[in-house]
Amino acid sequence: MAEILGVSKRTVKRRLRKFNISLRDRYTNLSDSDLDNLVRELVGGNDELGAEAVRARLAGQGIVVQRHRVRQSLIRTNPMGAAQRVTKRRLHRRIYKVAGPNSLWHLDGNHKLIRWRIVIHGGIDGYSRLVVFLKASDNNQSNTVFDNFVEAIGKHGLPSRVRCDFGGENNAVCLFMNVFRGSNRGSALRGRSTHNHRIERLWGDVWRGITNTYYTLFMLLESEGKIDSTNEMHLWALHYVYIPRINRDLLLFVNQWNHHKLRTARYMSPHQIFIRGCLLQLHRNQTGIQGILGVDEEPVEEMNTPPAAEVVVPPGSHTVFHWPEAVEIPANQLNLQDRHMEQLVKLVNPLGGRRDDLGTDLLEQNINFLENIDNDRE
Repeated sequence: MAEILGVSKRTVKRRLRKFNISLRDRYTNLSDSDLDNLVRELVGGNDELGAEAVRARLAGQGIVVQRHRVRQSLIRTNPMGAAQRVTKRRLHRRIYKVAGPNSLWHLDGNHKLIRWRIVIHGGIDGYSRLVVFLKASDNNQSNTVFDNFVEAIGKHGLPSRVRCDFGGENNAVCLFMNVFRGSNRGSALRGRSTHNHRIERLWGDVWRGITNTYYTLFMLLESEGKIDSTNEMHLWALHYVYIPRINRDLLLFVNQWNHHKLRTARYMSPHQIFIRGCLLQLHRNQTGIQGILGVDEEPVEEMNTPPAAEVVVPPGSHTVFHWPEAVEIPANQLNLQDRHMEQLVKLVNPLGGRRDDLGTDLLEQNINFLENIDNDRE
């Protein structure tokens, strides 16, 4: 704080005392029993979640608990999971540098649940590792990615550049960036997904935090004959129940990720790094933070500046705006009448029950409802 504000540590401490701000008083008064119940609710049977992840999820609910208490709670509530995490080998990170906040966003789609026609689109700030959006949907279309991107802009400002792969789902975002920021400066950098390190690294954490649970669940439902991934009715019911649940968990994950402490960044969170970076870049006229600082941004005239990096165009492409679709998800062919949809909404609430409830009863209710409608038509 002293470094960012350009004052001495003594000045900061004096101001804290003046306004009666105590860092120790910020911890929530919580018994071990109550803490254990909260941890069980947040973990939901996922052994991959460690102390920092759980602590960040608690902080997202306004509950601040010491790290050692969270570790002890995890050992009490799930000793086997704690033992497995201890024996895991720590990853060695690559050194990665970006100029500042919103200098470069990394965008990509995650297809771990593609078997059930579910794709997760995400974006992360390359400088701070702040997740700017993360959302599941039943399609891989360009307008879906663009809608997520625009929503993220409203929260975090417009980035100077984006990096993504050659998939057609990124066309609208790349077109927007090239028009708004200029196409001769590398506003939309496209390349292979394996070179998109920040977002590829994030997908590993998303798998451990969320998608592994749903992948295992869906495979189990298939093996038990409760769903068929080639049955349109079953997939429609699966999407109705589980896409809202996945998005609920993704929202919790984003909150947890953006507030968890990073060992390699002096234990600052992505959110803190983002804010600190904005303050440090305050008087440097950095393009990516102008919107955050209240400066009105308008589309630029075509710039004559050299590109920041070479934009790789795949063979056979005629413009920088059009690429063939990489992964296409077929639309579901089941159509419900409005009156049936109203009945289903009253009958099945996808987010009903506890968070650690897997929702299989809701799925069964949904399938039975759809089958009854189908029988009535016959």
